Formats: sequence, C-alpha cells, structure tokens
Amino acid sequence: MRVEIGPLQTTDVEAAARLHELAFPTFFLSSLGQPFLRQFYRGFLADPTAVAVVARDGSGMILGTVVGTTEPDGYFSRLLRRQVVGFVNASVRASLRSPRAVPRLLRAARYRGSADEGVDGALLSSICVSPDAQGAGVGRRLVAAWEQRAAGLGARAAYLSTDAVDNEPVNAFYQRCGWRMGAPYTTAEGRTMNLYTKELDPSSC
Repeated sequence: MRVEIGPLQTTDVEAAARLHELAFPTFFLSSLGQPFLRQFYRGFLADPTAVAVVARDGSGMILGTVVGTTEPDGYFSRLLRRQVVGFVNASVRASLRSPRAVPRLLRAARYRGSADEGVDGALLSSICVSPDAQGAGVGRRLVAAWEQRAAGLGARAAYLSTDAVDNEPVNAFYQRCGWRMGAPYTTAEGRTMNLYTKELDPSSC
C-alpha cells in the first residue's frame, strides 16, 4: 500500500472527523457528533503549538490522523475561546443529544491529557487509523512523524493516555513504538487509564 505522510490541511477536516467517528464509535468525542469533531480537528490548524499529521493513500484518501500539542496546559481552553461560536453551536447539539455530556464538556477546558501534574512535554491527544489500513504500519509511521514534528517545535518529551482495560492491542502498539508505561490513574468517569511517556530526539528533525 502506498502511504504518504504530511500535515493536516483545511481540506482534511471533514474526512478526519468522519474517520475519528468510524475508528472510535463508542468514545466520548464521537458521541458529540460530527459538528463537534470538525471543530476539534479544525482547532489543530490554527494553533502554533499544534502537531497534526495525516496519512494518505495514493489517491489522497485519508488513512489515519494523529494530533496533539507541544503546550498542553491551556491548549483546549485556547481552542474553545478561539472557536467559541463553532463550539457553542456544536456543544448545544451534543448536549441535546446527551445531557450527561455537559459536565465533561465543561471539564474539557482544563484537559491536559493526564491526571499527573508532574508530567510534562508534548501531548499526543488522539490517533486513529482506518480499519481498512490497520496492520499495514500506518499507525507507526504516523506516530514517528508526530514525534519528529513535536521535537522540531522544541519538545524534548511527550506523553499520552489510553484505556488500561480491554485495550491490549493499543497498549502493545505504544510499547512497540518505544513509549514507556507509567502508573495508571482513574478519570472522573471511572475509566482506568495508562499514562505513557517518551523522550524525543531533536537530532531526528
């Protein structure tokens, strides 16, 4: 399979939102609907600390995306302020669909990807790969490209969180990519999460 890695573009936003919903049909962001997901991915186009990479096949179709930021503290509150009208409209729709989403939406402004305030570095916020492209090495190439771009923006370390329970393939994937698992933690919703960290190599930029 021919795969091309490059930065997220404006024209990729709708496809990235659809792919996210396809890859994570039961996850919280997907439950908020396509309008919210489009605002989420659009936010990574406008912030200088954002690191957003996509994989495309030979025809230009998106096979996967990975997004994050080199400055997690305050990133999502900045995103909400910058796109306040779009997020308000999307959030109203999401709240009508699922009133229980409101507390999590309010906490999103303080989200930094970890319960451990001592963890620092770039945050890998989300990665998704099309089910049709899984097993072809797309995910590893996306993560490697994201790490390289984050290091190029000055990050010397990175971290991410993923579910600890019933999520063995994903945990194994990050470990194969060289990420080190730290102590698990529990979210306000009761999900047990694994925290992963990795030192970034500036010489790879």
